[in-house]
Amino acid sequence: MPFYEGQTIKVKQPFGDFYIISIPAKLLVQVCYSFAARYGNDVLSGVQRGINENRVKAIAQFCATSDAMFPTSVILSVNLDENGESPLHPWYINDDSKLVIPTSDEIASIVDGQHRVEGLKKALEKNELSADFDIVCAIYFELPAPKQAEVFATINFNQQKVDKSLAYQLFGYDLDSVESKYWSPDTLAIYLTRLLDKEDDSPFKGHVDFGMKKMDLAIQDEGGEDSFDKWYVSTSTMVQGISSLITTNPSKDRYYLHKKRIIRRSREILSDIEMKTTPPLRSYYIENKDGQVYDLVRDYFTCCDEMFWRRSDISFMRKTIGIQALFDFLKYILNYINKHDQKISSEQVELYLKRIEPDKLIGFNINYSGVGRTQIRDFLKSECGIN
Repeated sequence: MPFYEGQTIKVKQPFGDFYIISIPAKLLVQVCYSFAARYGNDVLSGVQRGINENRVKAIAQFCATSDAMFPTSVILSVNLDENGESPLHPWYINDDSKLVIPTSDEIASIVDGQHRVEGLKKALEKNELSADFDIVCAIYFELPAPKQAEVFATINFNQQKVDKSLAYQLFGYDLDSVESKYWSPDTLAIYLTRLLDKEDDSPFKGHVDFGMKKMDLAIQDEGGEDSFDKWYVSTSTMVQGISSLITTNPSKDRYYLHKKRIIRRSREILSDIEMKTTPPLRSYYIENKDGQVYDLVRDYFTCCDEMFWRRSDISFMRKTIGIQALFDFLKYILNYINKHDQKISSEQVELYLKRIEPDKLIGFNINYSGVGRTQIRDFLKSECGIN
């Protein structure tokens, strides 16, 4: 039995689709977390302003009155934990347009409304809030941190004064306003994701959803003559996959880059960071070889499209777990090439990929979770002969 299930209303807007739902306050406070954005010592962290305890106290007191009401929505981005990782038990919309929250795991980032949530939590702790008090929520799926920051800053520019230094940093993910040599790894990953969604030669063209999944790859319908065209991959899956090729800790890189920016903030300063293991395309990122990173990813997945994605009998390869496993496999191939002092090229990568016999994936008993991702990845490694 799921932790909570409730009817939703889907809202379509240019920025991205979201769902409106009413969630009991006593349940909402258990599944949320919040990152306060602070700008100090040249370091940016988080998404929102810091907690104002006086405001939280006032909201808690208001909750105890007969006039308590919160008609505006708390905005959440779900299905990424505090480390930016995909959870084992994600939220989803079922066939009846109901939001299903499988567990009480904290995988809902508060994009806007942290003071209301904290005030509700305090009131609940004091038993001063009705057990059936509901909160209106707007649910986005898998908004990456830069997009969460954009939503927060956009809303609060029009509602309350936001510290400009903080706001400009939040909007620092605007790719058009910052030279590429200053991009952090996750910012580059967002740029390449956008490019892969737009370019005619990309196998991902029209299949990347920004801000909201059009269709969950883990549960989308099978079959139909148009099924090969009607699949989507979330932005977070793409950004995590690309980032894994150039960084082991996107947050650490981003903060270090911002910390150094007054003196110099271009990418080469990240070579100062010691790593136990170096991502295979780290040097490409440091040396601003963004075009080569794009070409490698595009060419690799073009081959994947030809080998796996056009087949209905192994359609799980174009679902979330399949694409995640393929990114993992690309990383393994690139590491193997580096380890054996071979030259990285699309042709070299393709040689390893084409050792796979797609027919062996037919009838594969797939678990649609992180376990399934590991199953696919390990099979690809085994078939390829990479240790």
